[in-house]
Amino acid sequence: MKGFLLSLLLFSLAAQADAQVIPEPEEAERLPTDAELAELLADKGTTAADAYEIGVRFFQAKNYESAETAWFRAHELGGDPKLLVAIADTRQRREDEPGAVAMLMQYLAERPDAPDRPSIEARIATLLQSPAVLIVRSLEPGHAILLDGVPVEKKTPAELEVEPGTHTVLVFGEGKQVGEETVQVGYGEVKELDFTPETSSQVIVEDSKPSELEARLASEEQDTTIRRAVISTGSIAAASLVTGTALGVLALKKQQSYDSRPSTATADQGERLALFADLAFGITVLAAITSFTLFMTHKNKRNKERETAHLRIDARGAGATATLRF
Repeated sequence: MKGFLLSLLLFSLAAQADAQVIPEPEEAERLPTDAELAELLADKGTTAADAYEIGVRFFQAKNYESAETAWFRAHELGGDPKLLVAIADTRQRREDEPGAVAMLMQYLAERPDAPDRPSIEARIATLLQSPAVLIVRSLEPGHAILLDGVPVEKKTPAELEVEPGTHTVLVFGEGKQVGEETVQVGYGEVKELDFTPETSSQVIVEDSKPSELEARLASEEQDTTIRRAVISTGSIAAASLVTGTALGVLALKKQQSYDSRPSTATADQGERLALFADLAFGITVLAAITSFTLFMTHKNKRNKERETAHLRIDARGAGATATLRF
């Protein structure tokens, strides 16, 4: 009897288990393909709200290009300027800062009384400060990089943040495989530079470290000599100025004495003092000019040497060859 009851209980539990319906997980709603999206957005029955909702789905799926396409269509159909801010969001997530700025500026133009104008303008100002990025790669990693004639710490492959404008990038390894490219980049722009053995260049890399110490010592010695000369001529100018001033005062006193009591001796002394005063002032002017000339000439020379410290152009044959020294 107990066995029968146990069998009946097990049979009842099995029946209840079979009767329960296990829910299957809902499949995520499939997103339209590019062709289906184009067809859907071109459909005359599609409203601005429909296009916006499709864009939201693509945005949540991180398909920012398709989201932008859908929101552009929603903007065309409904004319809501706030959609331009949404499009700016998609472009910023794709690291297209110039495109994001363009959309935000268009938003302010279409909505001049926008309540969020201060925050939008602040966002534009921040985006305009975005640096450009140069992605530098070479066939073999570990090659050295020169950016605008200055060595950088990173080796290839490397990402370099640069100011918007024109930049020259040189890549070299062991003085052999050398490439050079000049690029123009805007704020927030990302540009990829690939260097291969076929990359043309007129750059020869030469190691000048053995003579670096000698050149530095010679430069320091020359700087010391020039400084001493400037100080000496400046001191002479100062001493001559003091002497000339003193002699000039004495000459004026003799002139006053001669005016009150004329005498040949007084006149002769006054003339001699005036002559010596003029000579002293002349030496002052010459010494001052010499000191200033030495200082400015040496300063300009040093500036020019710093500008050309890394890059020297030598005319060879029919062309020009740049020689890097570092």
